[in-house]
Amino acid sequence: MNSPTLVVMEGDETGQELLEQALRVMAPDVIGITLATERYDLSLAARRASRNGVVHDAAQVLVRTGYGLKAATVTPEETGDVGSPNATLRKEIDGRVIIRTGRRIPGVRPIGGVHAPISVVRMAVDDAYDAREWREGEGMDEVAWREEHISRRICRAVAEFSFQQAVRMNATVMGGPKWTVSPVYEACSKRKWMRHRVATRASPTSPRSSTRCTPCS
Repeated sequence: MNSPTLVVMEGDETGQELLEQALRVMAPDVIGITLATERYDLSLAARRASRNGVVHDAAQVLVRTGYGLKAATVTPEETGDVGSPNATLRKEIDGRVIIRTGRRIPGVRPIGGVHAPISVVRMAVDDAYDAREWREGEGMDEVAWREEHISRRICRAVAEFSFQQAVRMNATVMGGPKWTVSPVYEACSKRKWMRHRVATRASPTSPRSSTRCTPCS
């Protein structure tokens, strides 16, 4: 049986240091399997030198292998620079959902009596990620504009994954689309949340999953 291949994407500064430490605990005698690795330098200097070519190369291999570990990287602020490698990677691997799960640190008293893990699920593309921004006017009359979009496909992916994660964790799903002040844009997301709430409650395999779609003021 061939060893799984892990695409290791190197980064900048402290992010690179943390990546090396993460790789240490993925040694065969720790995780019980041997991983083959392919390393790509996604540091700011390497991205500028290749005009993001190294990011596209890493993404292609990531699609093929299915496993990746990326260090934190520096995103330049200047317009016309190489931009964020994360946005490029998500687009090329068709990534739709970002999940971050926070767990209680042993020995540290949680705030408000919260002991269970909390997962934050959000869109990986669309919305602000693909927004077009510009400014008009001068001085105190200057106005900044941003043109965004969200798609039903991405809204559905986020809603589905949120409820699947809730079933795995025996958790409650809480969402906050601002549909009261955005009846078209945010309501696109709200409809998918409500639809999957009903589907999950009707599923005989779901031990517990309730929803509160809380409007954000």
